[in-house]
Amino acid sequence: MNHSLQVLVREFNRSHKNKIERHVRVLDLASEVGEVCKLAFSEKVNVSVDIMSWEEELADTLYALLSLMNDMEIDANLALKNVLKKYETRLAKTGQMQSDQ
Repeated sequence: MNHSLQVLVREFNRSHKNKIERHVRVLDLASEVGEVCKLAFSEKVNVSVDIMSWEEELADTLYALLSLMNDMEIDANLALKNVLKKYETRLAKTGQMQSDQ
């Protein structure tokens, strides 16, 4: 994730006075992830989904995620670097990225 994307979202939300409560941001993010899931399951049952639909829904999800991270003052770039280090360590130890939990 490019840090400039987070700045772009922050500036957009500031200029449009788009400050909402955290639980609403989380609900928005969950809703957008749900839309991505719908696309994936549509393809699973052989319903064709065009790339523009994927682009729009993934961008909506990215916007929702970056908005939440901005509201919580989390640096998306640093957070991603840290999680990649975590995955690298797991891969080295267990051969897989996901946790055992």
